[in-house]
Amino acid sequence: MRLISAAEIPELLPMDQLIPLMGEAFCLISTQQASVAKRQVLELASGTGLLMGAALDTKGIAAKLVSVMPANLEHNLPGSIGLVLLMDAGNGSPLALMDGTCLTAIRTAALNAFAIDLLSRPQSRTALLVGCGTQAAAQLLGLSSVRQLEEIRVMGRDELRTEAFVDHNQSLLEAKLRVFMDPLIAMQDVDIIVAATNSHGPVLPGRLVPTGCHVSGIGSFKRGMCEFDNEILSKASIFVENRLSASIEAGELISAMEAGTTRVEAWTEIGEVLSGLRPGRESEAEITFFKSVGHSVFDLLAAHAVWRTATEQDIGTVWQP
Repeated sequence: MRLISAAEIPELLPMDQLIPLMGEAFCLISTQQASVAKRQVLELASGTGLLMGAALDTKGIAAKLVSVMPANLEHNLPGSIGLVLLMDAGNGSPLALMDGTCLTAIRTAALNAFAIDLLSRPQSRTALLVGCGTQAAAQLLGLSSVRQLEEIRVMGRDELRTEAFVDHNQSLLEAKLRVFMDPLIAMQDVDIIVAATNSHGPVLPGRLVPTGCHVSGIGSFKRGMCEFDNEILSKASIFVENRLSASIEAGELISAMEAGTTRVEAWTEIGEVLSGLRPGRESEAEITFFKSVGHSVFDLLAAHAVWRTATEQDIGTVWQP
């Protein structure tokens, strides 16, 4: 079995290769070709534990254990920490144990980048990122991989922390990073909005979303969490990874259903757009909304790609359990 660290994963999983791989995962999800375990949620006073897994004959078996601890950010720790175990599809032997924090951040950025490339206007030049955590940093790289952005506005709860986030990440990007604390200003003439937070309430006013904007919500992952209000959802075309999981875990979509703003049947899976079953963006003026709650098929494909490259290049530590 190969042990693979967080520092090694970005080298093994470059964004330009991972984004199309996440497109394959969207198709596998919609066609239900993989065996998928229902996500288990373990509640603690300090946060949430998540256990999920998927299997595919061509990729193997992947299981991921994740902790989501909101208070970690106050102690300079990632808000989400995880491990991923990959096992052989033929004989069940363990192939790799790898850092799940980095893997999750990168694959989430890549799957959202795929959705943004599919749904946002090609001429998009300005984006707004809400959040300053590990996931938000990865989102910057995903955004920049699919659109020639000139400016990325960053909004967080704490101005000093937001400024530190911008200073740390600016050298990695060609787009200009700018701190915005007032959503009334931050949302003006923006082309793409991405929220990567653990918020339990809307982080932006829906009434201010510009015509033609694409919006992605990738932070909230359970019923009690919510990053966007019903007003955004009432005027947007809604896209998801999987309708069933979104109807159970996407807090803002559940809230909108209960308010009569939307219904499950109206949501389009990204895999259905790729197969031609349903349309993607249909006009320049359309507002598109992509909601991600995560899916273990993304983890499986990403983990298999990491292990394969690590084996080919002899990266990581070989360990016999």
